[in-house]
Amino acid sequence: MRKKAALAMAFCVFAFGMVGCQKPATNVNTTEATTAAVEESTTAAPQETEETSQETTEAAKEEETTASEPDYPTLPLPEYHYNGPEDWAEYADGVSHFLVENSFGDVAPDLTICVPIVLKADDSDPKDVKLWGEFYVEGFNLVKTSLLNVNGGSFGGVVHLDTTKGDPIVTDFDFLQDGAGFEASLDELFGKEGLKDAYLEASNERDKYLAEALANYINTNGLYITQYQEYGWAPVPVLNAPPTKDEDQIVDYEGSYDYTAKYDMREICSYETGESDMFCNVDSKEWNEFLIVVYKAESKDIDSAITELRAGLADENAELKRTDGVTFLDIEGCTTLISEGPYKEGDAVYVNYFVPRGDDLLVLKISSTYSEDEKIQMSTDAIIEDFLGNMELK
Repeated sequence: MRKKAALAMAFCVFAFGMVGCQKPATNVNTTEATTAAVEESTTAAPQETEETSQETTEAAKEEETTASEPDYPTLPLPEYHYNGPEDWAEYADGVSHFLVENSFGDVAPDLTICVPIVLKADDSDPKDVKLWGEFYVEGFNLVKTSLLNVNGGSFGGVVHLDTTKGDPIVTDFDFLQDGAGFEASLDELFGKEGLKDAYLEASNERDKYLAEALANYINTNGLYITQYQEYGWAPVPVLNAPPTKDEDQIVDYEGSYDYTAKYDMREICSYETGESDMFCNVDSKEWNEFLIVVYKAESKDIDSAITELRAGLADENAELKRTDGVTFLDIEGCTTLISEGPYKEGDAVYVNYFVPRGDDLLVLKISSTYSEDEKIQMSTDAIIEDFLGNMELK
């Protein structure tokens, strides 16, 4: 049974490609007619009153529903500013502006914020105000009521600012070094100030500072944003925000290679590298690790494309069965390259599609980790199958 479960993904994935009034009486007494008319009018009145009341109630409900429906956030989002209560908040906002403007080049996400963790401030010299700390720069794209993290970085060290010309201006930044030089630079920049342990402790609390900074930004600007998500992790509710609606958990994804996809951000995260679109599992005990990579092959020649794909597998020598003439969605003439069982716990399972698209060859490279727990394996397969089933090729 477990071996059959292992093959479920491959077989089910294949299934997506193979499918499908009376006339008035004469000589009536006028008084009688008048009396009858009055009675008829009196009788009809309650019905009209009930109908009017019902219409009024329905209209009121519609107005109430409209009034209670939140205003969804739209682009562009308000510019980020750090406006904390600390004495050094204005200086930190100057650093934030500097890092936000200079961190990620010309391709800016929908929102970039800087989370300052300032351990010490020295403003005795207005021309050389110094801040010791760590500054986290995080970029997010807006999807319905969620902020999805797309890039980020940390900048630790000592910042120098000139405050004599209006807003604080960053004039220099003594950065902590990476790699082998980290410890020496940490001692040099923070150790001499007695801040080494404080720096290391603050660095471990990055998630707390990020949550506070985002909640502050969202509340200050009155935005209906309910959660944020970092790549590979489950969405995190914004502090004091209402829960995210189920329909707002669904991402309508516009792919880089003439396709669209739809997925639940509680199950899948996406990332674009410039050379491919990547979709990985959200960390969970309910399903296994998996990765879906969509890209265009360097050559439309199928043999060359297979060689290219194999070179990127964790196991280049994995035994994969090739099948030509397969239909994927509504595209005929596709090729599949699929690993065959039986599998054991932890084995890599590969399901790959080569889909001709005009002068190009679209590749879907799918890998997952096999689980002998049938429930976990079926959950993994179901998520991947739903993703493929919701794809549309243009």
